[in-house]
Parts: sequence; structure tokens; C-alpha cells
Amino acid sequence: MARLPVSVCLIAKNEEQYIEQCLRKLLRYGMEIVVVDTGSTDRTKEIAAKYTDKLFDFAWCDDFSAARNFAVSKASNNWILTLDCDECVEELDAAKLRTCMQRYPKNVGVVEVRNVCTTVESGVSRESVQIDEVPRFYNKNYYEYRFRIHEQIVPRNADDYDRMILESFHMPVIVRHYGYDIPHEEMIRKQERNLNLLVKSIGETEGMDDYIYFQIGQSYNILGNYGKAIEAYDMCLEMNRNPEKKFMGNCLESYADCLIRAGHPEAAYRLLDMNRDYLKTTRLRYLFGRAAHMCGDDETAVGFLAGITDAADFERLGENVFDTYARIFAIYSETGQSDQLERYQKKLAEYGKQHGKQITFSGKEA
Repeated sequence: MARLPVSVCLIAKNEEQYIEQCLRKLLRYGMEIVVVDTGSTDRTKEIAAKYTDKLFDFAWCDDFSAARNFAVSKASNNWILTLDCDECVEELDAAKLRTCMQRYPKNVGVVEVRNVCTTVESGVSRESVQIDEVPRFYNKNYYEYRFRIHEQIVPRNADDYDRMILESFHMPVIVRHYGYDIPHEEMIRKQERNLNLLVKSIGETEGMDDYIYFQIGQSYNILGNYGKAIEAYDMCLEMNRNPEKKFMGNCLESYADCLIRAGHPEAAYRLLDMNRDYLKTTRLRYLFGRAAHMCGDDETAVGFLAGITDAADFERLGENVFDTYARIFAIYSETGQSDQLERYQKKLAEYGKQHGKQITFSGKEA
């Protein structure tokens, strides 16, 4: 098969742990690889040179978009796939991708990114995956990267960010990401670096401070500083003037989850109740059902929670699948609906068997 007319562009700094796996898995697809190094002191450049002759240096200037755009300027192809070094392409259907490129020449491709995280339960390591959909594929004649950190693909010469909505399509590509599966100390350093750049970004781009505050909230949330995270999410919602921006649903999701973790389920319930138009994803509907149950609104809780159990992506909730079944079971136990009680008792038992959990009749872990 002919080579794909796509350039995969990466920026790197001290990525010797991951970059070889990333580049090796790209070789099978016959795409051009461009690697831009921003100051590595380990073997990153040596490893990259084994896989591409398009290896360049870039003087780091606290601006991820500048580095991304520099890498794109070195690409031979118009179509660009952006990856991070701690990611690898797990699946790619080349024939379908060619069709997408022909059908959507001026649209942005959205990639399914599977974020890997390893947890230890009772001495046993378990891998969990959180799935995000992220814009990563575009024609460089129409788009470029903007913003200092958490860089975004935007139309070239765009100036009205409040009204900017990308036309996108789903790519036949799945990417596996290991960047969250790192030691706690390293994650703290990474988020503190992010916060420093995010604070510098406030006010730099008109119409984008809502997005900056959303990302500030995300960093504080990861660090476990829920008070600061809540303040940032609140600022994001206060500033936003365009409810159709893609990240607004993610903001509500993170905000509600953070409020629940901080011990304020009633605030999460009010937040989501006032924004029911956004409750279209399985994750948001789960959070609203959970908050409703915690606040004693069992009718709303069981309606939303039972409604997501047949969703195609329900299993992506991970450990919250168990929580969903347990809350439904608890509600039906209290109301005495024996037919539904038996149904969810079976679902709890099946879940426990599949995941090595002992489930008592009450629906709680033994």
C-alpha cells in the first residue's frame, strides 16, 4: 500500500522512557515522522534518530504551541497528526483514514485517547483506562496551534475565540497515553509547571480566559486541592459566553466530580440541575444521578442511573459501574420493588465475579 500522506509531529524533552515505543509502532503505517527536541539531556535524540531523519532542535520558550508549529513547519505533508512521546498508536485503519481525508478536507480529526492509570488494590496492580476524545489531526493549510499550554488547534488567522466551533470528524485511530501513569512526585512537578504557565496565559488571548481557568481547575483537581479547583471552575463558567464550546461539558463534569469529592454533593446537584441541557454524556448523567441520590432525590437518581446502564459506553465508567449498580440496588431495596431489586442484585453479583469483588446482599463490598 502507498505511504499515507501524513506527517506525525512530536515535540520531546527527556522522553527516553517512552519515545522508542511511540516511534516503533508508527513505522508500520508508513507516515513521515518529525521530532522536535526542546532541550533533552538524556538519550531522546539518539533514539529518535533511529526512526527519522527529520530531527530538529527548538529553543524552549515556555510555549507549547510555538514548538508544535515549528515541528509542523518541517513537515513535508499537509495533513498533520500530533502525538506526545508518552503515547502510541494502538489502532489505525489506513483505508478509512484516507477516506476521511478526502471527505473532510477542511475539518479537524478527533482521536480516541485511552489514558492508562495503574492502581494497587490489596497488593494487586490493576490497570484502568479513562477515554478522552481529542482533536489531533488537521490540514496545516487551514489550521495551526495557539496558546502557551494545553495548546489547541484553531483556524489560521482566527481572532474570535468566543464563537469558534471546530468542524470535526472521528478518526479511525486509537491512541494509548501513559502520561498520567507516573509517580506522584513527578505528577506534582508536572502540574506545578502547568499552573505556572497557565497563570502566565491569563489575559494573553481575548476570549480564551474561560478555557485557561478550566485548565487551572484541572491541575488543582489532580493535585487534590479541591478548594482552588472549585474556584477556577467557577471562574470558567462565569466568564464563558458560548455554551457550545466543546470543553464546557468537560468543565461541568470535572466541577461536579470535584464538588462531590470535596463533600458538597448538594452543590453538585444544583450545578447539574441548572445545566440539564449538557447532561448528554454517560459520565455527566452518572454524576447527576449520584449527586441526586446523595441529596435524597431518589426518583431523579434512579431515572438517570438506570438510564445509563444500557449505554454503549457504560463500561467506560470503570469503578463507577459498581457504584451505579449499588445505588440503584439501594433505592429499589428501600422502595421494595422486588422485580427491579432482583435484576440489580444479579448485576452486582456479575460485576463482582468479573472483577474479583465479594458482594453482600446489601450491595456493598464484603
